[in-house]
Amino acid sequence: MTGLSTADPLLMMEPEAEMVEPTFSLQEKMSFNNILNWVWEPPLNKPEDWTAKPSGITKIVELWNRTTESSYLTDDFLSWEFFLDCVVIPVIILFGLIGNGIVLWVLGFKIKRNKFTVYILNLAMADFLFLLSLSVILTLYYLKRLVFSSKASKHAFLVSLFLYLFGYNTSQYFLTAISAERSLSVLYPIWYRYQRPKHLSNVLCAVLWGLAFLLAGTEYFICIDKSYLHKYLKIHSSDCHAVSIFTFLLTFMVFTPIMVTFSLTLLIKIQRSSLKRQPPKLYILIVVTVALFLICSTPFRVILFIQNYYECSFSEIFVSCCILLSTISSSINPFVYFYLGNHRRPRTVGFFKEILQRVFKDETES
Repeated sequence: MTGLSTADPLLMMEPEAEMVEPTFSLQEKMSFNNILNWVWEPPLNKPEDWTAKPSGITKIVELWNRTTESSYLTDDFLSWEFFLDCVVIPVIILFGLIGNGIVLWVLGFKIKRNKFTVYILNLAMADFLFLLSLSVILTLYYLKRLVFSSKASKHAFLVSLFLYLFGYNTSQYFLTAISAERSLSVLYPIWYRYQRPKHLSNVLCAVLWGLAFLLAGTEYFICIDKSYLHKYLKIHSSDCHAVSIFTFLLTFMVFTPIMVTFSLTLLIKIQRSSLKRQPPKLYILIVVTVALFLICSTPFRVILFIQNYYECSFSEIFVSCCILLSTISSSINPFVYFYLGNHRRPRTVGFFKEILQRVFKDETES
């Protein structure tokens, strides 16, 4: 009985003729395959061009949509990932939605808006939108066994992904505008008071919303839609890399330096004025919110870029911690407002209105 020789035709086949399977780690296979099985029906035939790994925001959102198999519910029920995803983050989201909702209600309907509160109102809207979309993702994660075949749940999940990116981008834009607006009032007080365009706040907010919508839409349709909604998962990694580089440069080479520079200007102003009198609460508010944003949101933005561009993976506990920090960043601002404006008065109907009026009054009035 003769065995197969090295010249056997079966061993001499060209590599291109073989079906090439994607190579994923066990962790990637579990998360990636489970999200595919949940969001839509798998194709009947194996895709021949499925050669790219999931990248960027797709990997991060997959962490929210892990399988509901018994192994996950039993073995990982007491894990730190499960505790963060299913206990800590939902609680923070709840408090963040309540806090930002109060800010929206008071600034939108109870207080006459000025140049500065327009930005705060839009910032609260962006944070509320981010937290709301994240809560939708979590809700679908909890209920996915019940709505597995529901077309509405699939569309709701995809819409929440877009809103997640949309709300996430706008927070930094409005914080940059807030710090720049107040710094200009300090550096050029005469120009700011008499020559500043009257509707600059409204126009700038509209431009920033449009920019955030454009960037979120581009990232969604190139980095998410190209990899998920196409029947055979044709991922155009070069296009996604270009979007990732542009978003990273815009974030860390444009908005972040502007925000840090103007915030340092306000910090110097606080240090100088503290020698003579109590510095305005508004300056302290801006410096604190910008510092919290940089500390809490930067890790998540960095791993987004790394995963999109280098297609590497991080541990689930690390990604969960980064998402936790970004959730804190969008939830903590209202509590900073209430802390700075609180004079330990009873919680009456006009309590929050008085607090926000005290914190956000114009510098010309302080």
